[in-house]
Amino acid sequence: MIPFLALMLAASSPDPDPLRTAVEACDREAMATLAKAEPRRRAEWAEAIYREQRSIAADRAALAPAATTTAGQATLASAKSALDTRQQQLEDARGVERAWREYFDEYRADFLASCSTRKHDDAR
Repeated sequence: MIPFLALMLAASSPDPDPLRTAVEACDREAMATLAKAEPRRRAEWAEAIYREQRSIAADRAALAPAATTTAGQATLASAKSALDTRQQQLEDARGVERAWREYFDEYRADFLASCSTRKHDDAR
């Protein structure tokens, strides 16, 4: 599941440049396109995160509570370590998503404040 999460993070982490460019240019069409696509992107992101968290929880629950042999204990420790790594990657992905949402919301607010019809027309 780790490669899927890495792929999901790479594919779902939006490029900030189009948003910044749309705001700087007061490009209403580009901003409308970005704003319209964002709820779907967020919903798909939430679904992917939910599925990965659910998978981690199921895998953790499936681990034997205790191993009686040294080899069994080593295998259990290795499996727990892998799950901890997946969980940390998931937390990293959530951090990137929070940062994107803050970036998007701040630039959207900037667009609304800076690119109103009157202000945009006055600049011409």
